[in-house]
Amino acid sequence: MPEFSHAGALRLWREVVSEMKRFDALLENDISGYNGEFSEMVHQAPALYRLMTRLLDDRSLPSHMSPLVIAAIAYFILPMDVIPEEKFGPQGYIDDIYLCAFVADQVTRESGSEEIITRNWDGTAPVMPLINEILDREMELIGDKKERIMEYIGYEQLEAPQGSA
Repeated sequence: MPEFSHAGALRLWREVVSEMKRFDALLENDISGYNGEFSEMVHQAPALYRLMTRLLDDRSLPSHMSPLVIAAIAYFILPMDVIPEEKFGPQGYIDDIYLCAFVADQVTRESGSEEIITRNWDGTAPVMPLINEILDREMELIGDKKERIMEYIGYEQLEAPQGSA
């Protein structure tokens, strides 16, 4: 069995992050020209995705929040989630968008400041009003699917208090 190497693990992690960062280009292409329901939010999907990837690189991200941020990134990449893009087209990103807003809100609360979010944002809309709007419109956007989304990402396990297994 090969020995564990921090350098090797770090190199592998950087490759994975590099691939994750390229996903936003595929996302941009997938939503281009979309003018359907919630189009103003759907067009923010790539920026919300990049926000999550940038949070992982931010040293001020509370370390216990990393698994939740990773879950939001993975949720974006997985093709068959609660509202699948394959079935609903670009509107299928609305659950991914909701999850990113939820995670950004959690990061804001845990860090005690909006600064970590605003510093890592490159979208065209002001980020905190966007996050608040998405969360305020939860029922309109995802209906009763929040619990299913949280189950899908294993939220109960991710929110375990620091220091617990």
